[in-house]
Amino acid sequence: MITVKQALSLFKKYDLDESHMRHSKGVAQFAFNLAAKIHKKHPSLAINPEKVRIAALLHDIGRSMQGDHEINSITLLKQEGLEEIAEIVMHGSMYEISVIRGKPDQSLLPKTVENKIVAYADARFKNRLVSLKERFKEVLKRRKLEKEKVESVKMAEKRYYEIEKEVMALAGYH
Repeated sequence: MITVKQALSLFKKYDLDESHMRHSKGVAQFAFNLAAKIHKKHPSLAINPEKVRIAALLHDIGRSMQGDHEINSITLLKQEGLEEIAEIVMHGSMYEISVIRGKPDQSLLPKTVENKIVAYADARFKNRLVSLKERFKEVLKRRKLEKEKVESVKMAEKRYYEIEKEVMALAGYH
């Protein structure tokens, strides 16, 4: 596995801007803290908090390319030989798009606890930690002219609240 320093060097390699780097660093810190709590409470789940941190840090690396950033992130990470990290960066926003387009693809959903932690942390962190309600409101306002995106976000909301319930329960929050 790579270090945080090596992960940050990929930001430079793929020319990601400062705002995406700040977002990803915040997502990574929040994800790491959740993963560490869950790992401490449930060691049998075999969660690696450092792997979660690196995946959260790199979850948006695909924004450096045209097209869907989630799919691009997975592709870039695999090209970099980081298959283990690539497996847990999918945050799921493409799943609802696949449903809207009539080709539901379950592989686009976060499945493992590590993957759900990354997806949840991404949903909760914009420029600072916010509630899911605040984040959904912000995304809907920002994307209001993108009909497909608005529809997908509204569809994803319930799924994210379910992920929140699962992850926070595992971390010992109620």
